[in-house]
Amino acid sequence: MSTTAHNNSHKKFKKNLLHTCIAMHLVSGVAYANEKSATEEEMMEVIQVKSQFKRNLETALFDKRFSAVVSDGISADDIGSLPALDMGEALQAVPGIQLNREGERRESSVNLRGLPSGFVLTTANGQSIANPTRSTAAFGAPNPFGAYDPAVFNGINVVKSQTAEMQEGGIAGSIDQKLYKALSRPKNSLMIQLGARNEKLADSIDGEFVISASKHLIDDELAVTATAAYSQQTFRRDTIKINRYDALNSTQFAAQTGTQTFDEWKDSNNLPANAVVKMPGELRQGSEINEGSRLSFSGGIEYKPTENLKLGANVIFTERDMGDNRYEQIELRTRYNEVSITPLTAPQDTGKVDGSGNPVYSVPDIGFENVRYAYDNRGFAIYEQSQAILLDAEWTTDNWKFDSLVSISKSENEWDEILISPRFDKSDTGTGVTGRLYTGEGEIGDFVANVDNFEQALNLDELTWVPRTNVTSSGIIPTTTGRYLLMTGTWENIQRDSNAFEFNAERGFSEGIFSSVKFGYRFSTQEQDSKRLRNSGVGIDPTGILTNSVRQAPNYVSEGAFFGGEAPGFASYENDGWYSFDFQKVNQGLVGTIDVTKVGNEPSTGESPVVVPTTGYIARGGQQGAGLVYDTKLDTSAAYAMANFDFDAGSFPIKGNMGLRYVSSDLEAGAPFFEFGVSDINNPERRAVKHDYDYVLPSLNTSISLTDDNDLIARFAYNQSIVRPNLRAVTPASSLSLSETKVTVSLPSAQIDPFKADSFDFSIEWYNREGSAITLALFKKDIENYFQKQSVCDNQVLEEAGYDIGTVSLVNDQCVTDGNDGYSDPDLITAGDDVAITQIRNIENTVSVSGLELSIQQNLDFLPYPWNGLGGVFNYSKTSQDKANTVQIPGISDETYNVIGYYEQDNYGLRFSYNFRTEYELESVGTFNGVGNKNVKAAGRLDMSAYYKATEDLTLSFKAYNLTNTLYEEYEDVEWQPRATHYDGQTFGLYAKYKFY
Repeated sequence: MSTTAHNNSHKKFKKNLLHTCIAMHLVSGVAYANEKSATEEEMMEVIQVKSQFKRNLETALFDKRFSAVVSDGISADDIGSLPALDMGEALQAVPGIQLNREGERRESSVNLRGLPSGFVLTTANGQSIANPTRSTAAFGAPNPFGAYDPAVFNGINVVKSQTAEMQEGGIAGSIDQKLYKALSRPKNSLMIQLGARNEKLADSIDGEFVISASKHLIDDELAVTATAAYSQQTFRRDTIKINRYDALNSTQFAAQTGTQTFDEWKDSNNLPANAVVKMPGELRQGSEINEGSRLSFSGGIEYKPTENLKLGANVIFTERDMGDNRYEQIELRTRYNEVSITPLTAPQDTGKVDGSGNPVYSVPDIGFENVRYAYDNRGFAIYEQSQAILLDAEWTTDNWKFDSLVSISKSENEWDEILISPRFDKSDTGTGVTGRLYTGEGEIGDFVANVDNFEQALNLDELTWVPRTNVTSSGIIPTTTGRYLLMTGTWENIQRDSNAFEFNAERGFSEGIFSSVKFGYRFSTQEQDSKRLRNSGVGIDPTGILTNSVRQAPNYVSEGAFFGGEAPGFASYENDGWYSFDFQKVNQGLVGTIDVTKVGNEPSTGESPVVVPTTGYIARGGQQGAGLVYDTKLDTSAAYAMANFDFDAGSFPIKGNMGLRYVSSDLEAGAPFFEFGVSDINNPERRAVKHDYDYVLPSLNTSISLTDDNDLIARFAYNQSIVRPNLRAVTPASSLSLSETKVTVSLPSAQIDPFKADSFDFSIEWYNREGSAITLALFKKDIENYFQKQSVCDNQVLEEAGYDIGTVSLVNDQCVTDGNDGYSDPDLITAGDDVAITQIRNIENTVSVSGLELSIQQNLDFLPYPWNGLGGVFNYSKTSQDKANTVQIPGISDETYNVIGYYEQDNYGLRFSYNFRTEYELESVGTFNGVGNKNVKAAGRLDMSAYYKATEDLTLSFKAYNLTNTLYEEYEDVEWQPRATHYDGQTFGLYAKYKFY
């Protein structure tokens, strides 16, 4: 072949490849071609001269239009102009994204297409990097987008259909955080942005800055780029929780007149005799103050020594260090028998029945006497870090392209919590604390909590402490009366390493249906080391440290009003005994009383004292076997083959790709095993659990141009994909515990298979005019291998776990043992004892999720001045599950929408963004969040941003968050039965950005 023919073939190869694979460009971060078609270049030139908001939206629309897969995204510039405190909030602008606000410390995980965050694969330049989460959710590990400053990324691409070359792991889709490629940035640039953010509720002003630069050291041959973003993080959240609703009984019931019995009261209110009457069983009212900082950095170097060879390296680093967080809380527990309860309103029908079929009623307003009373002070410190190095190389010939990549990443999440809580629980004479609790029935302005006689109930100066001198599983330091100090908290440290190597080869063709074929191989290894200890009150003597003199007002007294004044009936410092205290002084004083050499071993097991490394307290006994102390290694090999096609079917050009990906994974997880009945558990053996699986995952993506000018596009996609379980949730640990007549066994859960899904996508996209489009996408996902915790009664699994509790069998649907156990103490396990064995397992149910996404983006620049500056976007998503299925995925809102409206002229612009999400169900995890599942109320929030371009180089901007003062509200069964209401308040930011060159 002649040189001219070679060149023509090469140009045609690149042009065809651009049309068919532009979405994979965005995923992999490596350009498949160095030139665009004339039409696309002209379109990009038009976009670049637009005003800021319009340009940013149209850039994302351009990427969507010329994609070979179903995708959406946010441009690099739009990330900075959006009213978004972090990456998760920025993603709300994408159709199908739902932001989860229930996470701690503004975690900002997201759902995609209705599926929870664990079903979403997060990558950087197409590569998985170590995730700095501590989540124990079984549905994958949600990425905490709040740990990243969005300014360090070159846009976000949300890929909703899979290709064979993409990493497996995202049933819902993939969110790719794009990193800058140095040679594609301006040859010489420097930008600095300075800003201040006012968190109104926390009464704070936080500084932040962004600096970004790029330079070509050798023109078009060697370049470097870097972006760093730093911000102080101070924010507050006020919370009112009804942590649980409990059944009122005849012992607790006290009639207002003193003449009615509980049954007579029920009869007088026309309740059935078998009716269950619930009441608010526990109030937790608190204020959470968070202080720290976030630093994010991305950088890259790219070298192109010849026309055929390109070498590159990218670095990403983020660190969020929230080291000074506190939660101040008053707690009232009304659910105990010694507490007298007087219903102050008639019971209301919830429309629900309990497990026995009894109708459930609820009383939202109660008077109480002898309530259990406490005030808590929690200290939190959370540290999140993730870092990655991506090394890539690319070599091209006339018809071939070879590329390889090495990624090395690690992450760490450390959680350090201390709870110091003086409490009055129970005594022969009662606490004497009286008052009223009214839930407000879903109206937080009507909520009432009154507390009387609290001063005498918990007079710290009168307490005589009884220090604990042996290792125990309790966090309680008792006194000689019903008062005590709860000293607890958790230290967790999770470290992950995620490393990978991949190689890809692509052969281009100048003729025929197929424009290219591509194949490759990837090997990755993930390692996780999870540690966990809980603080206890062992060795502590509070005498002279915890006194009335250390009490002080909660932070809300000196900062903004509690709940921004929206809940005037709250239990206050002035009237209701909501005390705080000097946390640092008390904490240091309590730790200083501990002498570990004087602490004895746990009497029954011989467990010796262990000091929690960060707090200085002695760890609770038995915590090493609690299930979160273990290590895991997952090795995965993946190979794929994919063909890109581009041909005309009559007058309709069709392009796309099809391929197969083969995945094989081997997992090994090890945890300490504590043999039951052994007296010395200080040196447990490590027991490993192994598991392997493999899948063949087909994929097909097609794009059909229905008009000559590519204005009307239809897409179809099918793929199979998987989501691996969260390595931190599927623990290899096991445990055995006993009560008087019950044996409880928790079995290893590391031997489960990933979710597997068949996904179908269809979309129609009409680009009705320049910078405008109307698109409709339909999707369906059938998910198999669903896993959840199950109860089993199986002798084989007990034998495999190393527990000899006798032979178990089902008797009247209850698992029981014959008592022929292998332990020396004959009184431990007896015949007929109930046995509860649980394990996370795959189940046969197929879960179907389907939905639609409608997006309308229009600019009105064809109108005469001044109306030509108007434009906007409307995105609507609807998701549904098969309601007939007994298995339902929690966390899914049926509907979401966001509306963006903007107005801008040459040197200024104003944009409003409103996000709405319908209600969704939550699973309750841990005592802090309460007992039982709950629902989150539907809610919407309005944000805004504005800019003024003072000069060609200087831009001033203003951002406002939560202009609607929207509450986050949870309820149980019915909306008038609230569980939690959070108030975050409003945030405002002012920024100045200067481009030096």
